[in-house]
Amino acid sequence: MSQPSLHTPSGGGHSGTGGGGGGGGAVAPSDGGHESPAMQAFFAMRQRKNEHMMKRYAAALCGLVALFVVFHWTRWLCVRAERSWRPLATLGRPFVGIERFVRNLLVRKVPGFKSAGHALLVTTYVVANVAVGFTNVDASSKATLASRFGWLALSNLGLVIFLALKNTPLAFLTAYSYERLNCLHRIAGYTMFSWMVLHASLYTTFFSELGRMVTKFKDRSEIAAIVAGFSFLMVVLSATIIRRIWYEVFYVVHISSWIMGIAALGFHQPVIAKKGIIVILLVASMWVLDRLIRITRVLYYSLNNEATLYPLPDGGTKVIFKKASARAAAGKHCFIWIPAVRKFETHPFTIHKTNSLELTIKAQNGFTCDLHQHAVANPGISVRASLDGPYGTFPDPMDYDKIVLIAGGGGATFTFGLVANILERLHDESHKSITFIWAVKKHENLAWFKEHLETLKSHAHSPKVDVSIYVTRSPVASQHHHHLSHIHSHSLLHHTQPRTSESSSGGSSPPISPTSGGSGSPDTEKMPQLPLPTHAQNQSSTLSEKDLEHGGGGHTVVAHHSNSVENSTGTESHSHPHHTHGYEHAIKPGRPDMATLIRQAVIGTPSSQRVLVAACGPDGLMRVVRDTTARLIRGDGPGVELHCEQFGW
Repeated sequence: MSQPSLHTPSGGGHSGTGGGGGGGGAVAPSDGGHESPAMQAFFAMRQRKNEHMMKRYAAALCGLVALFVVFHWTRWLCVRAERSWRPLATLGRPFVGIERFVRNLLVRKVPGFKSAGHALLVTTYVVANVAVGFTNVDASSKATLASRFGWLALSNLGLVIFLALKNTPLAFLTAYSYERLNCLHRIAGYTMFSWMVLHASLYTTFFSELGRMVTKFKDRSEIAAIVAGFSFLMVVLSATIIRRIWYEVFYVVHISSWIMGIAALGFHQPVIAKKGIIVILLVASMWVLDRLIRITRVLYYSLNNEATLYPLPDGGTKVIFKKASARAAAGKHCFIWIPAVRKFETHPFTIHKTNSLELTIKAQNGFTCDLHQHAVANPGISVRASLDGPYGTFPDPMDYDKIVLIAGGGGATFTFGLVANILERLHDESHKSITFIWAVKKHENLAWFKEHLETLKSHAHSPKVDVSIYVTRSPVASQHHHHLSHIHSHSLLHHTQPRTSESSSGGSSPPISPTSGGSGSPDTEKMPQLPLPTHAQNQSSTLSEKDLEHGGGGHTVVAHHSNSVENSTGTESHSHPHHTHGYEHAIKPGRPDMATLIRQAVIGTPSSQRVLVAACGPDGLMRVVRDTTARLIRGDGPGVELHCEQFGW
């Protein structure tokens, strides 16, 4: 069908100069004219083509999600069959072999992406967008292309919000919870904004050539489009620039700009017959429903709830909740609300103890700094608090015969929580083995883990746990002794100075924790700034000296007693020191060769068994863990599963 003349009162069927409100038809003519029958037929045809392509695009996205769902549950069924009935395992071997080969390739780190699988997924998504944008459309017409790009912007806006939902159905369907989808949320956001800019630019050029810009700027729907465009520009700028500087400001700007943008889009495309407003309402409804669920949880868990704050050395804060969700599990995370510190903010931290929900938080900037200062000024105080969660998904460690836990710096919050979860569920007949590797910068950080380290040494199943601890900046013995003695005296001092409670109950708070050294690693909210804990013995595991300082030679053995510390230095033979009435672990100075440690833990495992490698830490550590583990996923070896817990708020 040939395109009618665009020099008509309707201005070519413009659907907006910004904000991506789809090109579903002409707005009311500003000069009182009416479209000709030919123009009306043309607009109707364009609307049908756009709707048809958007349906195909939505079907493609649903198919992609379905692929992940089928893959996840097929793997789950094959594993269950293999462990329950050997004949079924034989039938499933071809699938297992193919699956391991594919994962061997996709798990590896790729520059600019979290993994090769992530790169492949993003590439597929971008290709699908380009294909939909330029298929079945008159590319010679600026107005027609602008209309198609507007629809693509609107469709991707729905995907952006779906990937941002904290209570996403994908957590159950694919085992990918919201924090693991965050990178895709950003990619979809940048894509949506790109289509919006193209949509606005093409329509602006089109109307400028017609000399109708002044007329269009008088139209209320076009003013709304401009407001939407600048609102989404602020959403993108806050994510790319402000988030790196000040998270709290980013969050306020990001959310308020999004609300303003989606509201302006509604005024830009208010006609139900054009279908754009229906998409807008569905997108807004998803977001509002997710927020209502989260607010309801916070209100529910605020009833008769409080958190006790304990200051820890080196800028740490231990937070213990009186009441928590029955679904809380060590290794998952929750958003905490403490109005005494910030009235209108919630922040995410990892759970590492559940019998009384416990978090250990490293002070950085903003909320974490204010929280620590409040704990230092009021040690042992109980304040009104609530939480939202838990969130996060990871493989069930009980499904594996060997578990390798790796942490760098504050990433130990996750691994200590996970090992506690495993030890609680082990039974006497269990033959599982656990390798626990942790690298930190300073000896001071070890005191934060006092209770957990003692558990790893004294638990009934502790012989099943092989603990390796590395301190990359090893101080002299006297300095370490002085520090731990100071922690102990600090703890005794807090015992004699109970504080009154700020909670609604008005009761007095308990004294400071008797293990003021803490039990858990520093959990730095958002993107942790941590050392990169690997040793440079081969190219794959070499990291910059900027990130870690190599320690001195020999192994340092630290034995913890009630109020004394023994520090001895020896050679490799001292890796397993004698036991004392406290707890003790071999603490090795310098950076570990993480690739070699992972290989040693996995290679000796029989091919009939399964191995879980779970890691949490900075980018350099994750790169080494990914690449090393990927090479160990082989058809003739044990079943190897990799889980990387890495946040990028």
